[in-house]
Amino acid sequence: LPIRVPMTVYPEEISDFSLIQLLTTFSGALSATTGSKAMQPHPHLESSGQYTHSIILLMNGLLTQKRIIFLGHGKPAGEVANYVLAAVALGSGGGGVLRGFANRAFPYTNLTNLDTLLSFPGYIAGVTNPAFEEHPEWWDILCNINTGKIIVSPLLAMPPGTANANTRSQTDSLRRSLDSVTLSRNRSFSSRDGKPDKWNNLDSEFIQDLMLAIERHYGEVAIRAKVENYVRRFMSLVPIYEHERDGVTRLGDPAHMAAADSRGVDGYCISPGDKESRDREISFYQTRIEGFIGTQAYHYAVADYESMQASCFIRGIDIAHMVYCLRNSTNLDVNEVEAIYKRLDEQVVTDEQVTELLASLPQSQGGLQPLAYGFYHPSPAIRMYTVRLFEKIERNQAGTRYVRSTNFFHQCAFSNLRHAFSV
Repeated sequence: LPIRVPMTVYPEEISDFSLIQLLTTFSGALSATTGSKAMQPHPHLESSGQYTHSIILLMNGLLTQKRIIFLGHGKPAGEVANYVLAAVALGSGGGGVLRGFANRAFPYTNLTNLDTLLSFPGYIAGVTNPAFEEHPEWWDILCNINTGKIIVSPLLAMPPGTANANTRSQTDSLRRSLDSVTLSRNRSFSSRDGKPDKWNNLDSEFIQDLMLAIERHYGEVAIRAKVENYVRRFMSLVPIYEHERDGVTRLGDPAHMAAADSRGVDGYCISPGDKESRDREISFYQTRIEGFIGTQAYHYAVADYESMQASCFIRGIDIAHMVYCLRNSTNLDVNEVEAIYKRLDEQVVTDEQVTELLASLPQSQGGLQPLAYGFYHPSPAIRMYTVRLFEKIERNQAGTRYVRSTNFFHQCAFSNLRHAFSV
């Protein structure tokens, strides 16, 4: 019998599951059924109103700690449990970004354990008894595996302070703000289903990317990496929103928060000069962020950030911000690029610091490619800093594999420049 033993697992990763199966099962319906057409959209769940995709609605429910049930009438318990484990991975970013989902998961339960189930806030449970569907007071979101539909409970209460008129005003404002948002690709699931162009929003791009990857037979690892990047991107917006709203945040460095709009080396996660895009994202995810703040996953994220800050080896700079700048920015001048490479060369010295740098350069996003651009820069200083940085990475056990997996032309450029600078 073939046995597969993973060498590394994420903290929130449980057993084996199929995220592709979850996505394909619930990707059919574009809008969730709320039990009553007259009901107003729930701000935490239906971020795009009636056009909210089912997967996005499920993601919103996971991030805002709603009670979720997967109903598979007549299906084996093991198959139902697979959906629960996949949902845990969906909300936690593949198990590597957020915590607090696994301890609320019930892969299979029944009416005998109903009292125990209801005592857990924001549980994620799998059931086969159709009686659960008839009791919307037991759940906030019900995912019917047989039909592929996701139902929002009509008894789900609105967030405190949300009024009908205020919600309609916010929704109308959101719709107007989305008029200017367009997809980078012409082929989108929304356009195929006749949705207005103004609903081709940020979530639509994510769903389109996932469905296109599944159509092209991408593997499970690649799909999980896309989900991880999406949740990590969302988490980069939470501290910025907190800082802009309250002036403080527990998930980021205040000095970096204050420099988020500045150009060059300092900043936080978002590319400098991209403030309009950042503000649009924060505005779009505002209700989801507000629902996420205060959840168990949020408190775990705060604890993890404090632990990381106490044990990190690279201090004084935001590695994720610099990598984002090198990967996505096109408006950095020579001095700014040189400053980034110089700071990286100064800060990344020890083996532990190299490992911490590699954590911000996952293979699913090109690995060392953002750093390798420095090999071809007209500035000799930038080329020298890039060579020195790659030499440190090559001496690291994991870094050696990173260097070997880079493009052949990058390896040739590294070899030639190293020889040129050593002469």
